[in-house]
Amino acid sequence: MRLLTTALTMALLGAPAADDPPRVLYVGDSVAAQNASALAAALPGSSLHDHTLGGTAVCDYLSGTPTWLPSSAKFAQSIRDVRPDLVVLQFWGNEYWSPCANHTRRGTTEFYDLYFWNALSARREIDEAADAIGIPRPKMLWVLQAPMPAPQREVPRRLNEIYQYAASVSGDRVTDAGATVSMAAYPYDNLPKDRYEFTRFLPCDETERSGGLCTDPESFGGVTRLHTDTDDIHYCLDGRDPSRTCSGPAPGIARYVKRISADARAWLDESHAAHR
Repeated sequence: MRLLTTALTMALLGAPAADDPPRVLYVGDSVAAQNASALAAALPGSSLHDHTLGGTAVCDYLSGTPTWLPSSAKFAQSIRDVRPDLVVLQFWGNEYWSPCANHTRRGTTEFYDLYFWNALSARREIDEAADAIGIPRPKMLWVLQAPMPAPQREVPRRLNEIYQYAASVSGDRVTDAGATVSMAAYPYDNLPKDRYEFTRFLPCDETERSGGLCTDPESFGGVTRLHTDTDDIHYCLDGRDPSRTCSGPAPGIARYVKRISADARAWLDESHAAHR
């Protein structure tokens, strides 16, 4: 009788059943929008809900902030609609394009303060929305950002420190996707493996060689292109709108998504095991 009552209550509340696929909510900017479909494909057995939009900052997803983001994609409404097990957050540091962040400038104290307090507010709003509808607190996975060339070199480092702190104080986690497209992923010992050294190319790995993603197989033993010559941020190589799915191979997206999906699956699997 108790099991029947519990099942009926879950059905009335719209809560996911124990055997439902994990629900993953993906929020973020154009980097996220560009790789959302690849991330969905890399999470088989999960249900990915794409609430990304190019040009956004963390504050665009908070209640009461000016934004062009649809109200349905704000944190509070997204939690009510999706009831996620995990929220993945990808923000490289928009300011100019974001209506709630465009009073700041990247690299200034005001910019970092905004992102710091917004990161903490994101956890609070997600917790409050989950409590309001009686579901477990979703886990949060903050994506650590890739390097930027000078003069923006310190911006990803500072943002990553903010995301690491926000995750640590609330028992959440980070995924270092940015390292996979930095010189930290350089496989040889003849150059420094600097996590915050920007690069447009890396030596092809075995997955890229076998999967057609080694963009320059005849150069220097095989190198793969991560960015075009005119874009230091996005990973599409086809020159299309960076907030749209790529029309051709994008090794940078493949590397980025591989790390996010591995860390997301590991955490979801741990959670599932703990509740069995």
